[in-house]
Amino acid sequence: MRFLALEKIAILALTAFFYSGVATAQQGEINISKDPKIDKLLTYQKEINQETDNDTRLKIQIFNGKLRNAQKVKSRFEAKYYDIPANIKFETPNYKVWVGNFRTSLEAERYLVEVQKTFPNAFVFTPPKKKKK
Repeated sequence: MRFLALEKIAILALTAFFYSGVATAQQGEINISKDPKIDKLLTYQKEINQETDNDTRLKIQIFNGKLRNAQKVKSRFEAKYYDIPANIKFETPNYKVWVGNFRTSLEAERYLVEVQKTFPNAFVFTPPKKKKK
């Protein structure tokens, strides 16, 4: 009795397997329509991002001192963290190495934890605004 049930299942499985190659799916076209306001919003967002002054974003300072040492620290930072920009700024009487360009304090703090493993004196700050002439 059991043998007949297995035989029926095997025949059914083989039949389904051979007919699956012949079966076809529905053919059709897909039309995607979007509101033209989306393009305007994307253009507006690009303009806003270009207007944003990079100096108003949060940065991490990893060094403060002489120029020669600042250059060494910057090189060491760039070798390890090549994905984040580093700059040397002069503020009388010291040179400072500033890294990053973070939009939110959460983003800056997360990166600070990683940077402090190599540069323990690093801290997050907002650079002073440039004076307009």
